[in-house]
Amino acid sequence: MTNQKLGFLSSVLCKWHAQATLIGKYLLPVLLLIRFVMLGAAVQTAWLNDREEFLCSTQQPGCETACFDAVTPLSLPRLWTLQLVLVLAPGLVFLCYLIHLTNQETQVQRGNDEVKGHTLSVYRACMAFVIVVEVGCSAAQWCLYGFELSTDFSCGRSPCPMRVDCFLSHAWEKTVFLRIMFTASSVSILLNVVEAVCMLRAKLRRTDGGETLQSGSQVEESFLSRLLALWHSHAGFLGKTVLPVLQLVRIVLVGAAVQPVWSNNYFVCNTLQPGCSSPGYNAVFPFSVHRYWTLQVVFVLAPGLIYFSYLVHLLVTQKQSETGTVIKRQSLWAYLGFLSAVVLLEVGFAVGQCLKFGLFLPPMFNVAVSPCPHTVDCFLPQPNEKSVFMFIMLVLACLSGLLTLVEMCMVLKTKKPWKKHEDNRENSIPCTEMMSNDKEEGDA
Repeated sequence: MTNQKLGFLSSVLCKWHAQATLIGKYLLPVLLLIRFVMLGAAVQTAWLNDREEFLCSTQQPGCETACFDAVTPLSLPRLWTLQLVLVLAPGLVFLCYLIHLTNQETQVQRGNDEVKGHTLSVYRACMAFVIVVEVGCSAAQWCLYGFELSTDFSCGRSPCPMRVDCFLSHAWEKTVFLRIMFTASSVSILLNVVEAVCMLRAKLRRTDGGETLQSGSQVEESFLSRLLALWHSHAGFLGKTVLPVLQLVRIVLVGAAVQPVWSNNYFVCNTLQPGCSSPGYNAVFPFSVHRYWTLQVVFVLAPGLIYFSYLVHLLVTQKQSETGTVIKRQSLWAYLGFLSAVVLLEVGFAVGQCLKFGLFLPPMFNVAVSPCPHTVDCFLPQPNEKSVFMFIMLVLACLSGLLTLVEMCMVLKTKKPWKKHEDNRENSIPCTEMMSNDKEEGDA
């Protein structure tokens, strides 16, 4: 390859295209984009007023809520949102890994060293994870709904007085989207399997034992590349790849999947007293769960934003007399402080969720608040779906805290910041002794 300068993103794209086949370069990204657009523009609107248009042949309070939960234990749009987010996550991890390698190339250009990576192994691992997610979500969709949604069905859940007939709106339209999304998932599985087979054939032609990635191309060193270099000089593999993607997944889940679940406040109480449902809901949930998770995500992101702002400050205010060692030492302690804050916040919010909301939500609550005439039974809409997302968010919080703690331990093990201070102190003692000896010799 000729010696030419490439932009930072251009170098990352070149590394991606060097590993993927035509399927991974063109078909899979376009298919994923089509599924995202279809989910946001068409599927969400088909299920928009699903609860309002769900009717049962009874006036018993809470019967429609219980039957709707029986029909839709997990809403299909939110299942597909979770599926697409998990399918996108391995690609983002691989992209972060390529950014890490490109940043290493930028640093190596100043010397004669070589950059070695395992891009082929990481790419195959990401593909395997995508196949597992696609198969698992497709199996869950088939077990919950099959391939067709019926217009009417019979329900006999409590508190219905008898078996009643319930009616689902737009059943045929929803069946069409059900089959389209299942077909798209099947095509994605097939293409990923073909891509994996092609990569296995490529493995027979070349090994992945740390292939050299440095080429004749040079990467322009911009302010962004300097910022990434300063961050990557301290972060380990988890801090460069997995942890940023994990935080992004949580943000998308809270905004696109969790918030719509808790926006349906059809909290029905078994009484004809006007105004009893709203005080009952406030008594059960004095603070909404999805707003609690929003605060959690914001507070967890805050230390990272402060850390990156501090890195920008160090690069902007860097003096000519300051060496890179001084800046790296300052940013190392800032990075350790950022990791410590994230661990404490994740543990605190996870414990708070367990103590305040528990692990699962029951479908019925006993409420005795004014203006309810007595203790009444109140029914929570979609308790199974909300319990699923409560479990998912708790697992993500625990996983984030655990991985951040592992990252902090690895940084402490490799960088050993306390040893640097000892070395600096040891180096300063001989200098003072030499000065005193020179002074004594001059006096003599």
